Amino acid sequence: MASTINHQNLIEDIILEILLRLPVKALSRFKCVCKLWYTLIESPSFINRHLSHENNRERLLVRHCGPDDEYAYALYLDENLSEYEEPDHWQMLLKVGVLLGPLNGIFCSFGINRQMALLNPATRKFRPIPFRKRDTPPHLTMCEDIFGFGMDPVSGNYKLVSLRFFWNEETNVAHYPSLVSVYNSGNDSWRYFEVADLVNSSRSTNKSLCNTFLNGVYYWLTESNENVAILAFDMSKEAFRGIGTPHCIKPKEGELALCGDSISLLSYDPDKTNKYVDIWVMKKEGCWNKSFTIGPFQDLRWPLGLWKKSELLLETESLFLSSYNVKTKKLRTLKSRKKENGFFIYLIFSYKESLVSLKGDRYRFEELDISSDAFKDYFKKSSTNI
Repeated sequence: MASTINHQNLIEDIILEILLRLPVKALSRFKCVCKLWYTLIESPSFINRHLSHENNRERLLVRHCGPDDEYAYALYLDENLSEYEEPDHWQMLLKVGVLLGPLNGIFCSFGINRQMALLNPATRKFRPIPFRKRDTPPHLTMCEDIFGFGMDPVSGNYKLVSLRFFWNEETNVAHYPSLVSVYNSGNDSWRYFEVADLVNSSRSTNKSLCNTFLNGVYYWLTESNENVAILAFDMSKEAFRGIGTPHCIKPKEGELALCGDSISLLSYDPDKTNKYVDIWVMKKEGCWNKSFTIGPFQDLRWPLGLWKKSELLLETESLFLSSYNVKTKKLRTLKSRKKENGFFIYLIFSYKESLVSLKGDRYRFEELDISSDAFKDYFKKSSTNI
């Protein structure tokens, strides 16, 4: 009997190891094989192990934006960025205007009319986020809407931070006051801040090159006429704090990005013919080290972000997607979608497939196939309350 039990356990262990190595599309089909496989694949422990498994490699996702806001997505197949594919399910995101993330394979997506949703492209599911209901204060016109997407490490809930800046028509002052709100996936609702002194200032807040969420904190770059600083938001405490930057960073010459497990600043002078890029890494809050100075680049339009710490991705004035290896000091043009009508904008994401569900622990929501009419109709909606 003991040998039979051990033999059975061995078979189950082998099945588990095989399933952990499969892509999400195959696992979604195999959930229908039997109740045992369904329970296993749906279990939180399996989902976490699959997400962190060595076979589930992190890949570069590039969004191409062409004329008339037409989007296309390229998913590179290896770390060398030598080949890419255009998966069918990514092309269903053509009507999504903005993507933030991903976190554990989950994106926060925005439609062309600012409809918001949590989205898992691998499982082809999305979960609508309710519209913000707060009206614009009197005498104010919204001039900018900045977001940050993160996760509360204590509760495990996804959170979306909204910073809406207004033009005061009476005083003719921009960026003051502001309206801060936070969406919590746990209760599917928005919380509105009555006071946020660090945000209510004359400083302008810039969105990052990529989703600069790290260890429970989201970071934005802020600028005044004189200096550059960082605005940080703690997802658990739901509180803001300010962080200093290197004194040599000048306004309009820095971009915030992720460099592996660190926040980084990419500093360059966009007005120079021969452009150098300084890469600063924040070892701890307010403590910066210059890791690299690379260049000169004669054809640099702007940096797009860092890939695997050693590759700086660039968009050139010739509208090519390029990569500069900071170790080998070699610049190469990557294969990408053919440009049309002489216009292209690139955005990059570091993406891993995920089985993570969009259901909350306390609240259950319908998950919709993004190929369905419900998805297409939702992202065509317009609203005056966003």
